[in-house]
Amino acid sequence: MVAYVIDFGLARFLFSTPNAHQDSSISACHLKGSIGYIPPEYGMSGHISTKGDVYSFGVLLLQLITGCSPTDDKFSDGISLHEFADRAVTKNIHEIVDPTMLQADRNAADLMKNCVIPLITIGLSCSLTSPKDRPEMGQVSSEILRIKQAASHMRSI
Repeated sequence: MVAYVIDFGLARFLFSTPNAHQDSSISACHLKGSIGYIPPEYGMSGHISTKGDVYSFGVLLLQLITGCSPTDDKFSDGISLHEFADRAVTKNIHEIVDPTMLQADRNAADLMKNCVIPLITIGLSCSLTSPKDRPEMGQVSSEILRIKQAASHMRSI
């Protein structure tokens, strides 16, 4: 079985004419996506790039770890999921991690240190405001594979 993630802020173009896909001046008003996953640059400049998908992935990763949607009511006072995770990653990490992730794991402390915190760090770097500050997905993939190997090693001990 293979899981697919669809429509988490990934840009979709709506073309009004058959040849519109040849027009290189597509504006942000042609973009569609899910609130909370759309990168800030799509609303500000309309600049479209793969870094927008990196942003959406980062938000999704933070959501998976925290169990909080980026549109959760707790974020209505101007704080974002990114800021929520960033504030807690160094001090109050246990307060933001979805408790179901670590329940009944005898290596919970090691798992937190070697897997969960690095995954939150990836989510934070992917969801940075500036596209130029976000990593490439190849880097993200390599780092996640490294974390997966560390988790597998810990579970075999």
